[in-house]
Amino acid sequence: MDGLSIAASLGEIAPRIVEGTIRTIYQPDKTQFVFRVFAGEELQLVIDLGDASIRTSTCNIENPIKPSMFVMLLRKHLRGSRLVAVNQIGWDRVVAMDAIRRDGPDRFTYRLIAELVGTRGNLHLLQDGVLVQSLRPDRRNSVGRRYVGLPSQGKCDPKEVSPAQLATWLSESASSDVLAAKIDGLGRRTAGDLVAQSSGDDLALDLCLRLKSFLAFVNRPQASIAEDESRATFYPLPLPAIQMPSFQEALNHVKAQVREENLPPQDTVLRDLKRAILTREKTIDKLVDWLNDSSQADAWQAQADLLMIFQSDIPRGQTSVVLADPTDGCEMTLALDPSLSAIDNAQSLYKRAKRIRRGHPHVHIRLKRLRCELTLLQSALEAHQRAEALESAALDLLPKRTKQAPPSKKAIPFRQFEVAGYQIWMGKSARQNDALLKAASPNDLWMHAKDYAGSHVVVRAHGQERIPDAVVHAAARLAALHSKAKSERRVEVTMTQVKRVRKPKGVPAGLVTVREADTLTVDLEEGRA
Repeated sequence: MDGLSIAASLGEIAPRIVEGTIRTIYQPDKTQFVFRVFAGEELQLVIDLGDASIRTSTCNIENPIKPSMFVMLLRKHLRGSRLVAVNQIGWDRVVAMDAIRRDGPDRFTYRLIAELVGTRGNLHLLQDGVLVQSLRPDRRNSVGRRYVGLPSQGKCDPKEVSPAQLATWLSESASSDVLAAKIDGLGRRTAGDLVAQSSGDDLALDLCLRLKSFLAFVNRPQASIAEDESRATFYPLPLPAIQMPSFQEALNHVKAQVREENLPPQDTVLRDLKRAILTREKTIDKLVDWLNDSSQADAWQAQADLLMIFQSDIPRGQTSVVLADPTDGCEMTLALDPSLSAIDNAQSLYKRAKRIRRGHPHVHIRLKRLRCELTLLQSALEAHQRAEALESAALDLLPKRTKQAPPSKKAIPFRQFEVAGYQIWMGKSARQNDALLKAASPNDLWMHAKDYAGSHVVVRAHGQERIPDAVVHAAARLAALHSKAKSERRVEVTMTQVKRVRKPKGVPAGLVTVREADTLTVDLEEGRA
């Protein structure tokens, strides 16, 4: 987690655990510490130095029988104490937990400092500002002396970044790494997403506005999980990312996947099948809920219309306003962002409504694909339990195992065919589809099954203005047969010249945008008999 992610996580954690009582502490592994806190409910606060994270967890985490010496020290001083504050120090990856413990008439004040800086991470227990003990030896700090924090990196506060500063930095280097090096709390992955989601003629201005929106998500997270479930973010990622109700749920979901991957291999195929089915079931449920909630778009637009009508009567700084609808006279209470004007609040609602409506066709397409994959995986699970061989299409949906013998020869980057003297290339995977596009010439013919996931196909033009119909039909049939539509009788195949196919910056492997395309319908029943 970077500084912004830690701030977003603490924003969800602090209101739940502050004023709670620390009941016990334990250390499941070398870098992970779990604090059980009662604050009207039993909560588990997890500080993980290994992946530099702080989160709450609902999982049943095993308590080791024999605690470490450091855990025994923490229990001695903190067990039974009341948490009075949990704060981040600046935008650093440093969290301070303040606690007070009473023992009869005596009152003890403690601070536990978690330095979440990866492999160099550390925990320091202070009493009245003086170091009691550290988890690991630290040259900056000695027992019995006042705590010395991490040295400042001299980075710029993200709230103070201006378009002019961004323009200067981008002139040095156009990569996202320069933003991570210059802006406090901004990690490389977040910087990469920031750049990927920014566009326009004035990149510096757009980056600045996008950074402000990321800071708004720190206070009000709209959590997402990457499609491969490898990481969680406090800000929305573009589809096909998975949206989550809270940042804590997103963090726990990703952690659960990592924990499952680290289990001893028993029946890995069975485990992978169950996991793939569960993932798709959860995603389908979330997408269905999203579609059910999308009717809210009309309400958001109506609220935005009211704000535009009464904008002159609404001063900046209000958290809510009651307005009467001119059409029926009914009063409506609208929540406002006090930092924005009435017009900006209205624009925010318009954008939300537009985003919902724009996402409808993509969500329907994705639902159709996921339901097909779920049916295929459920059939594969039944076959596996009967000790039958699995279809290759089902195996393609499972994670690839890296611990395999290396191939004796370097793999061909994509499949190659020849029809009537014309070369036809076909990708084997999303990454190879990207490689295929890079290797092709602008006037080559590109094909893909319309509205279905599948292989990209390229027919090499070799300088010819026209490719024979027989070659085009053969290539289109390949695109249809190597797609999720291969069980259909008729499949529409999109085709256009390679120069009209573009790979947008920052999108997942295999995704492209196409303009000025034609469609060819292929009958897959021909030749099957």
